[in-house]
Amino acid sequence: MTALDPRSATVQPITPALLEASFARILGTCPGEAERSFLAQAHEDYAADETPELDGEDLAALLAASWRAAGDYPAGSPPLITVGPLSGADGQALDYDLVRIVQNDAPFLVDSVMGVLAEAGVSVRALFHPVVALDGRRLSVIILVIDPVPQERRDALGEGLAQSLSDVHAAVEDHEAMAALMRQAVQRLETTPPAVDPAILEENIAFLKWLKSDHFVFLGARDYDYPRGADGDYEAEAPLSQSGAGLGILADPERTVLRRASEPAVLTRQMRRQLDFSDPVTVAKANARSRVHRRAYMDYVGVKRYGPDGKATGETRFVGLFTSEAYDRLATETPLIRRKVANVLSRADKAPGSHNEKRLKNILDNYPRDELFQISEDELLSIALGILHLYDRPRIRLFTRQDPFDRFVSVLCFIPREKFDASVRERIGQIVARAWGGRVSAWYPQLSDAPLVRVHFIIGVTPGEHPVPDAAQLEQDVAEAGRSWIERFEAALRRAEVADVEVGPLSARWARAFGAAYRDRYDADEAAVDLREMDRLNATGQVGAGEPVAVRAFRNLDDSPLQFRFKLYRRGPSVPLSDVLPIMTDMGLKTLEEYGYSIRPMGEEEIHVHEFLMEDPRGEDLVFADVKGPFERAFAAVWSGLTESDGFNRLVIELGMEWREAALIRTLARYRQQTGLDPSQAVQEEALREYPEVSRALLALFKAKFEPNGAAVETRQETVDALAAQIAALLQAVKSLDHDRALRRIAALIGAIKRTSYFQQDADGLPKRHISIKIASSELEDLPLPKPYREIFVWAPHVEGVHLRFGPVARGGLRWSDRRDDFRTEVLGLVKAQQVKNAVIVPVGSKGGFYPKQLPRTTDREAIQGEAIRAYRTFLSGLLDITDNIAADGAVTRPAHVVAWEQDDPYLVVAADKGTATFSDIANGVSASYGFWLGDAFASGGSIGYDHKAMGITARGAWEAVKRHFRELGKDIQTEPFTMVGVGDMSGDVFGNGALLSKATKLVAAFDHRDIFIDPDPNPEVSWAERKRLFDLPRSSWQDYDKGLISAGGGVFSRSAKSIQLTPEIKAALDIAEDELDPVSLIRAILKAPAELLYLGGIGTYVKSAAETDAQVGDKGTDPLRINADELRVKVVGEGANLGFTQAGRIVFGQNGGRINTDAIDNSAGVDTSDHEVNIKILVGSAVTNGVLPAEERTPLLASMTEEVGRKVLAHNYDQTLALTLQQAEGAGALDAQQRFMQSLSARGKLDRKVEGLPSDARIKEMMASGIPLARPELAVLTAYAKLELSEEIVASRAPEDPFFEQILVRYFPDALARFEPQMKSHRLRREIIATVLSNEVVNMCGPTFPDRLRGSAECDTTALIIAFEAARRIFRLDEAWDAVSNLDLKISAEAQTALYREIAVVLRRQTFWLARRAKNGASVQALIDRYRPVADALQAEGAPVLSRFEQGRLDERVKTFADHGAPEDLTRRIGVMRPLVAAADIGDIAQETGWPVAAMARLYHQVGAAFDFDRLRAAAGSIPSVDHFDRLAVRRLIEDLMTEQATLTRAVARASDASVGISEDAAEGAVDAWIGSKLAVVEGVRASVDEIEQSGAGWTFAKLTIANATIRDLASAAGKG
Repeated sequence: MTALDPRSATVQPITPALLEASFARILGTCPGEAERSFLAQAHEDYAADETPELDGEDLAALLAASWRAAGDYPAGSPPLITVGPLSGADGQALDYDLVRIVQNDAPFLVDSVMGVLAEAGVSVRALFHPVVALDGRRLSVIILVIDPVPQERRDALGEGLAQSLSDVHAAVEDHEAMAALMRQAVQRLETTPPAVDPAILEENIAFLKWLKSDHFVFLGARDYDYPRGADGDYEAEAPLSQSGAGLGILADPERTVLRRASEPAVLTRQMRRQLDFSDPVTVAKANARSRVHRRAYMDYVGVKRYGPDGKATGETRFVGLFTSEAYDRLATETPLIRRKVANVLSRADKAPGSHNEKRLKNILDNYPRDELFQISEDELLSIALGILHLYDRPRIRLFTRQDPFDRFVSVLCFIPREKFDASVRERIGQIVARAWGGRVSAWYPQLSDAPLVRVHFIIGVTPGEHPVPDAAQLEQDVAEAGRSWIERFEAALRRAEVADVEVGPLSARWARAFGAAYRDRYDADEAAVDLREMDRLNATGQVGAGEPVAVRAFRNLDDSPLQFRFKLYRRGPSVPLSDVLPIMTDMGLKTLEEYGYSIRPMGEEEIHVHEFLMEDPRGEDLVFADVKGPFERAFAAVWSGLTESDGFNRLVIELGMEWREAALIRTLARYRQQTGLDPSQAVQEEALREYPEVSRALLALFKAKFEPNGAAVETRQETVDALAAQIAALLQAVKSLDHDRALRRIAALIGAIKRTSYFQQDADGLPKRHISIKIASSELEDLPLPKPYREIFVWAPHVEGVHLRFGPVARGGLRWSDRRDDFRTEVLGLVKAQQVKNAVIVPVGSKGGFYPKQLPRTTDREAIQGEAIRAYRTFLSGLLDITDNIAADGAVTRPAHVVAWEQDDPYLVVAADKGTATFSDIANGVSASYGFWLGDAFASGGSIGYDHKAMGITARGAWEAVKRHFRELGKDIQTEPFTMVGVGDMSGDVFGNGALLSKATKLVAAFDHRDIFIDPDPNPEVSWAERKRLFDLPRSSWQDYDKGLISAGGGVFSRSAKSIQLTPEIKAALDIAEDELDPVSLIRAILKAPAELLYLGGIGTYVKSAAETDAQVGDKGTDPLRINADELRVKVVGEGANLGFTQAGRIVFGQNGGRINTDAIDNSAGVDTSDHEVNIKILVGSAVTNGVLPAEERTPLLASMTEEVGRKVLAHNYDQTLALTLQQAEGAGALDAQQRFMQSLSARGKLDRKVEGLPSDARIKEMMASGIPLARPELAVLTAYAKLELSEEIVASRAPEDPFFEQILVRYFPDALARFEPQMKSHRLRREIIATVLSNEVVNMCGPTFPDRLRGSAECDTTALIIAFEAARRIFRLDEAWDAVSNLDLKISAEAQTALYREIAVVLRRQTFWLARRAKNGASVQALIDRYRPVADALQAEGAPVLSRFEQGRLDERVKTFADHGAPEDLTRRIGVMRPLVAAADIGDIAQETGWPVAAMARLYHQVGAAFDFDRLRAAAGSIPSVDHFDRLAVRRLIEDLMTEQATLTRAVARASDASVGISEDAAEGAVDAWIGSKLAVVEGVRASVDEIEQSGAGWTFAKLTIANATIRDLASAAGKG
């Protein structure tokens, strides 16, 4: 049967007839008698079930081939051995191998062959051994079918068979010669007897004759002559000489008998002793195993021959095997040993017929026969009596006999039957072999019904080179090994100082838990130690409660100085090596060996114990005692997830650090890596390892600063300074620049750290699993810009994160980052936008990011989310661990075990961001667990807060920007249809809400990460309704859009498609020519589409500047989609999402005429809402704490204010975008002031223009020359910095203390909270709220450069500036005018609105200047209002009639300009008259001094202006081109002089007149003329000069103005003195 034949499983026997027929057919001839005999013998050996796959044809083919081989076998040849694959009748290979041997028939062939196969481990499936007579020869044909083996084993098998059969034939061929040699040896003893006891000689001769009588299989023989000296004595150490050729297997001179070296042997000391004292016949064991008959050590029989002097002259050596009959004979019937046995019985002197005599006889009868031949009588007597004694007191005993030739030791071991098992036998054998320095060559057990089991061990040794053990100690060791495991275990427990009452229960539970393999390797004392370790394990083996693993490091005596071992214990399945080896590698250790054992305590889950042999290649100086404990704790910490496994753990071995100290170093190094400027982690690890003194000093510095020992910071400073100096000195010895930089920067980092949680403990009193450090970033010189005020870095094995904030009061989102190696870079980039965004709210910008390091490798979203939440909680805990708290009494409290090298710092709020949109409640839960004073104000937007998506607040805020863009383009997108393309889908907050904010929206195309939506010609109403349906549908996608509502040619396309066919309608809508595009190209076409609006509501950076590379953008996910800004064809961009454009891309788009702000401006409503929520919750919390508000009313109250909060937030979006419009309207003329402001910020380290994308001085110079203004995105950044800077300055000033600003505080909060005004006054952020509101209003209305310019020109501080600004707004009701203009949206043109706003801003700036000069003296807002508002109201009521004719003419021009733009005349006149009322404060002061009515004084004032040409001169001054700041400053000072002079002259005229002159213009003019009187010539001269300059057409210059003013200054000076 072939391997491929599908045969039945049923075995069909082969009959002789069928076999013969098949055989004949194969041979092609009819079988003769010989062939039939051959087949008959083979069939007798056949068993159908042995080889079921071998059918009759196959067997016949096998036998036919073997018959041919026999026929071809040459006479006189060595055995013909074939080993190879077996083929079937059809020639195909079967699943067997064939061994076939053809040779002359001889004894022992099959036994010898089977011995070779057994020794080779080959499975024999069938054996056929026909013996046939061919050509007068009797041939043996051995056919074996075996399981298949590889070719190399086939080759080895063939060699082994050849050697064995060679021995067989050699022994058989020389059998007669060896028998003759034996007869000759007997004859020599008989004819030349030695001088021995005749009885002994007779017994020796009888033994030799007995051997010849089929009791010995002769395999080889050899004759030797003993070397004799001249004196007749034996020569020491002389070689023996062979007297003739050897016989049988000893014909080969290389074959040895008693030695391992080649013969002839040397007459050794032991042999000489034998010659002198032994009997004529020596029986021993040979060194070699027999390859004939039995695979056993051969027996050696040496027969001496003697000379006439009675001394032995030589020896005949026979080797062979005692036959089974020889072993079966009783000892009393066997020559040579019968006499020995009889003598022993006699000498033992036991009473005849007694029990002891019978037992002794039994002992001798059953004594190992080989031993009886070799043992001396004295030895036998001693041992036999010893054994007899054991039967009365059974125990473990050894009886040892050394081989006379010192080749082996024979050991009889007796073991009580109940204690015997294989493990005991192996254990004792190992102990004995080890004691003799040898090996167990063989062992023979004897089991009977006797109480003792005998094991006969043969221990092979090297002659003369082995130890001789202490017999008593060996007996003790063996006895201990033979004790039961339970006995040894219980004894070990007692030695381990386990109380006696506990030994029994522990033994019952644990003794049988240790398996045989464990007991073979370890003793009971080791088990007791292991038990102590295993008792620490938790119930599951899983990381969680308790210890999942235990670790014990130790050393064995034979371990090298570089090595140590450790045991790892865990309940449950065995520990995979792949889990352990990386931990060892990270520690710098090599794993050399591993052993694993299963321990099964009764009634419990199994425990696995693993032993590892480790080597530390760098461990020359390793002091094991120093690293043992740290290593154990470090490994357990890594395994339990308390720390990470990386090269920093090498410090545990290298420096003996604890794992948490290594974790601290890791934390410091990881932060340094996150900065992006430090060497790699590998270099850091190497530096710390190579310079252990520096590493230890760094740890010492950290502990000196932060270890909570009660010492104040001031008292620590000296130690800290000393350690810093020590580190600096040690660093001088660091050779590598990279190593120096790594170590030096870690040292600098420790110096900049202000707080840490490193020394904090959890509820169980253990160190916390995470480490956080708080860093004063500005103290690190090498940090990339911008540098935060503070940052907190958190490390844990499963998460790392960083929180950057730019002021003590800061807020911003925490994002789930996917950038493991540079999430700080990501967060730093985002926090810049957050800074701009936060300009509108109380806190400055902050941002955090965390990277979960152990996210499961699965598609299970719940599992991934669960791990992310765990990481998020840890990150938040790390932040709160080192943040101050505020008690109910308002006192700031420090976290436990935290040493702070800074002032109180209790303000920490967070918000949602990418990946954490639903995490606010989680964050507030963490806050509550810490009892943090902000409660659920810690993270806005939770379940008790304002839901941004439900409010649509972020999109609504962005839509304010979009509406302004279009409004200023002359379009009302709420009523007029407009086309839009976008990024996002309707399930998203920003895009979904945004796409529903106007029913006039025509959404032509949009895409998200899944699909592309295209509606070439949408119906606004229909598409709006369908988008609303999708928005309301949970987890909707563009695929859910009703395709029947999409206009012709449109559709929804999956981004996974290879290509998309484009319809003519799509091509027209996107203005592209291609008929087919892949999804990426189609998205790029959408971004370039000629729509009116591009609305960004999804994640990703899609537009950059052509000058930027994708790598610089830093958003690999959108690299294929990104386009350049100059490829955009939309008119307006709305950035509802963050980072949709690079700043450079925005600037390019803006400079090319596109309408765009920044993401920070457009989507600030979200953060604004969150900030309102936080501040409201702080207020409401205070009300609840003080009992003013019942706690149960808190949540409904918060919810009731949702809409009002939204309105307040959207007002900020409206104002901010308006502010940019007003700044943009100033054009390139504002560049000088903007440049100075940027220079000022840069000089103070507040601004990095390159980082913020702002132009350099050189670029501004070019822009001035070309008349290119800053683009809106640039203005947005400048505006944010101005607000942040001013807010910070206001907080630090006295302005918030002005009682008038309490109104701002009340107005900031919703109306429903007005009843909590007392609590508002004690609000934790009262000053910050006031400062934020005021800074926004100042910058929004007057521009970003105004605060600096005003303080410089008015020479006042921030307090005076803010009081003057607020007073000016109120006095002249400019806030009312501003609101009135805002109410004209879409009623008049945007240009008209802008012009009116700018007019108000001019008046506000001027009035703030004049009032600041008064506020410098400490005047309050209310005092200024009380004094000057009546004046302003009176002048506004009088209107133009109080002005000079010149001013009235200018007023009419302004009003006409506004009216031409469509502005209402009454409003424009009210606004227009404000500019000439700039001197209202002066008029009011003079009126109050003189007691005149304000209107009367105003007429007189303006007539003085007309008479002395002050009006014309001021107008002229305002028209002078100002090249730079100093020109403007000079003109400003000149105008101040003119104003001062006009007031002085007005005061002089008033003193010379009465109030009645102010009743009319004529009267006032007459009074002025009267006062001039004699001075008329001088005045006429001034007028003439002014006329001349104006008429010259050359224009005014500063020099001309100065000359014109000189005469007036003299008049005013004289009048003032008068």
